[in-house]
Amino acid sequence: MSGIAGVLLPPGKGGLRSDDMGPMGEGLAPGGPVRALILGQGRLGLCVSDSPGYDTWLVSRRTGDVDAALALHGRITNARAFHQGDDPARLGDALLQRFLDDGPEKTALALRGDFAFAFWDGRGNCLTVGVDRVRIQSLVVAGHPDGFLFGSRMGALLRAPTGFTPTIHPASVLDIVGASVVSTPRTIFREVEKVPPGHLITAQDGRVTTRAYWDVDYTNPSTDAVDALRRETRDALEGAIADHRNAEGGDRDSFGAFLSGGIDSSTVTGLLTRRDGAPVRTFSIGFGEERFNELSYARLVAEAFHTRHTEYFVTPEDTLQAMDTIAVAFDEPFANASSVPTYFCAKLARDHGVGVLYAGDGGDELFAGNERYATNKVFGRYDRLPAWFRNGLFTPAVRAAGTLFPAPILVKAKKYVTRASLPPAERMTSYGFWYIFPPAELVEPDFLASAGPYRPSAMSIHHFNNARAREILDRQLYLDLKVTISDNDILKVTRMCEAAGVAVRFPFLDERVVHAAERVPARIKMRGEELRTFFKETYADLLPPETRAKQKHGFGLPISLWLRDVPALRERMRDLVLGPASVARGYFRPAGLEELVRRHAADTTPFYGTILWNLMILELWHRRVLDGAGAARRS
Repeated sequence: MSGIAGVLLPPGKGGLRSDDMGPMGEGLAPGGPVRALILGQGRLGLCVSDSPGYDTWLVSRRTGDVDAALALHGRITNARAFHQGDDPARLGDALLQRFLDDGPEKTALALRGDFAFAFWDGRGNCLTVGVDRVRIQSLVVAGHPDGFLFGSRMGALLRAPTGFTPTIHPASVLDIVGASVVSTPRTIFREVEKVPPGHLITAQDGRVTTRAYWDVDYTNPSTDAVDALRRETRDALEGAIADHRNAEGGDRDSFGAFLSGGIDSSTVTGLLTRRDGAPVRTFSIGFGEERFNELSYARLVAEAFHTRHTEYFVTPEDTLQAMDTIAVAFDEPFANASSVPTYFCAKLARDHGVGVLYAGDGGDELFAGNERYATNKVFGRYDRLPAWFRNGLFTPAVRAAGTLFPAPILVKAKKYVTRASLPPAERMTSYGFWYIFPPAELVEPDFLASAGPYRPSAMSIHHFNNARAREILDRQLYLDLKVTISDNDILKVTRMCEAAGVAVRFPFLDERVVHAAERVPARIKMRGEELRTFFKETYADLLPPETRAKQKHGFGLPISLWLRDVPALRERMRDLVLGPASVARGYFRPAGLEELVRRHAADTTPFYGTILWNLMILELWHRRVLDGAGAARRS
């Protein structure tokens, strides 16, 4: 574990000592080396923990009675823009000077790469914390009467010298059950928030303010020719990969790439091969269940680029063994089941001596590669019907026919018009669990009431409606960059790699690639209902034809199937979901939990299995993390 953490006491309440930061440091890196500073006449404590594959600075200076300091963790790929030498200490001093000269907002915009930082400016007794544009490096914060707390890990806040004791946020529990993760800015605790991507939070004179310094903007698509846009995209992505490779150096055995066989991981693999002029190491995960096994595509790409390829088959036994690791690796319950294969892929790389893995995350969300984008185009046909015909005749007739004559085609048509009639943002979230299984049927009445007026997918709808975009597709992409990428995929990959002892790079999420994608008009990104047309054509000379034709899959996990068919996992599920400890928390109605288990046993789809896994991880997190931390369980 690694990162930064700190506490700023209220004005007039100094007295921190360096020993006070030890527990917060332990929350960052249990048993690991931690460096700490006390500044601001004892009001401010900072600490950092290093980790291989990342840059970490803790630097300070004092001029007269005024001090300044910078704690920064991540990977800065344009470090030479701040200091030309190779001395890390001098680069840290140069970064601190840039923060002092230009301020945190302009400096954050000048930084390229991934980072979380805390900057103390004693000239105004002002502390500013921030994260990179897409939040590859994350921070959580808490402002309360005894001080302002921040940390790369929640564990640092729970060990703060101010005696911080947060309480469970009921709405966040509902998020985890229905969506596997908690939506930003909320966390599992009422008193703690995530710093959103591209944001700064400032604590000064007892006041805490939040502001954005950067955001994705689709409102100015380019009028350039398609060939020019392709060149720009290639220059951006290949420049990002070159910058990462130049920044870390090392021999060819020290790095590798995730390889699912999809377009993004295959592109990264091909560009790494082209850049280094030699085969790279690639790593893939498979399953014994054939319909979840995509290794044939990974092998095809490995053969095309002559990679040194290694595979591993994840088993139900692996999943049982890894569950505790997964539960403690995240700041809060995080139930994306693909964490399991991601962890074993990273562990496979580490076991073969690889310290850095390149990932393809972000490509689908920048260049329109997810199936839901095509689905929305299908619903778009409904929107193009004249309103008088659509609302006055067509929709009522289809709904009546589907009700009176329940033939499969008519029932399907009724579902289509029901979803199509919703506003676009509501339509995209209408298939979620809480729309199908009302909260009152699962959640205890008192706990549900304490969640307030809960609205499933509220933040997704907010992102869609407030996107800097004009086209529906661009609004979807904006939403997915905020939720699918920042709230979900990045955290999954970074934390699983960290648990395995590997650093990770995301070349698609470099600011130049994001900007290039912003400039590609929606009609070019995706022609009709065909996904990724622009990007596929951009790299038609690199990718094998079978890869360009492949549908998105990734590192999925057959957890729903295993929960039905594997006795050990089924018993583990029943203990975590139906056991006395889970029921005693008072979150869920026992009858509702039993109904979920019954539906899963009778259903051949993965729908209810996903929800049961969410419940399992929620309970396991309580047992492994919360129960020993002294934090309250209820609001």
